[in-house]
Amino acid sequence: MPVLPERWYDSSQEATLFYRLRKYLSHSRFDRQTSRILETPPLTYKEAPLTIVSMVQESDVGMYLLAIKSLYRRLGRGRIVAIVLTGFPQRKRDLICGHLGPVEFLHIEDLSSGRCQRGGTWERLVFCVSRSASEYVIQIDCDVLCVGAIDEVLAGVEQNRAFLLAEGIPIQPLSCWVEKGVARKSDNVVTAFEIQGREFPGADKSLYVRGSSGFAGFARGAAVLDELEKFHENGMKVLGPRWTEWGTEQIASNFTIANSPGAKPLSYPEYATFEPDYATYQKNGIPEDTALLHFIGAFRFDMGVYPALANREIDAMLQAARH
Repeated sequence: MPVLPERWYDSSQEATLFYRLRKYLSHSRFDRQTSRILETPPLTYKEAPLTIVSMVQESDVGMYLLAIKSLYRRLGRGRIVAIVLTGFPQRKRDLICGHLGPVEFLHIEDLSSGRCQRGGTWERLVFCVSRSASEYVIQIDCDVLCVGAIDEVLAGVEQNRAFLLAEGIPIQPLSCWVEKGVARKSDNVVTAFEIQGREFPGADKSLYVRGSSGFAGFARGAAVLDELEKFHENGMKVLGPRWTEWGTEQIASNFTIANSPGAKPLSYPEYATFEPDYATYQKNGIPEDTALLHFIGAFRFDMGVYPALANREIDAMLQAARH
């Protein structure tokens, strides 16, 4: 299998000094704005046949604590797994455990990718699928924040039904995505996959949804590692070198969940990627029934929405601790 660089995200600007500086300053400001997360009490850890998985970089620890605490106080149970690089500082591990309890730290360098490629978060997906053979698995990115009732997530776990963020897009046969891909007029590898979807073996019988791997639920016993590995091998055959581009793990995650029995995309816009409509937001703010937002890098700190909602969550945690 081809080997990708050990990168967890991709950006054409990543190598530029300006981009790195802006990213550092933005994260530092966010950490200052939300530093009260360190004043919140440790969560009440409860063992359960449920694993919550995240990839955590050293710079994202503050966001990670917000993501897990906002989820766990609604979910109420489950093991916590943090996938990190080998050099992840001990002081950061201690900080995380002090707030989240007995976190299981796994080094990405040690994780198996099976017959799939390394890099591009494929190791994480292989781990989630492998662990879901025996228990429910939730994958949550550090920049996800629960801000309301997450009844659909709770129901998915209780009913052992897979879920994902899909912005209101339904699950459909893989062969039906060709026209949608053509209409997008994009050179993104996701679009390339959709356009060539009919070339995948069994495309008429396979399902797919254009969603996000940033927040996803893998039902117990619903996904099979061998099927994921076959999908990866078919991707290499159909898309060739393009299959080593950033984004193919998300394609595979979406494919895996779409083909899980009873899988259901989370309702939109209650569960959404934060892509601000400036005029609407300035007039109405975030809708009251919003349950969860994924603050992706391109829009993460726009209009101060992320720190504002994070501090609202922190206030709720502190208030609950006083009662």
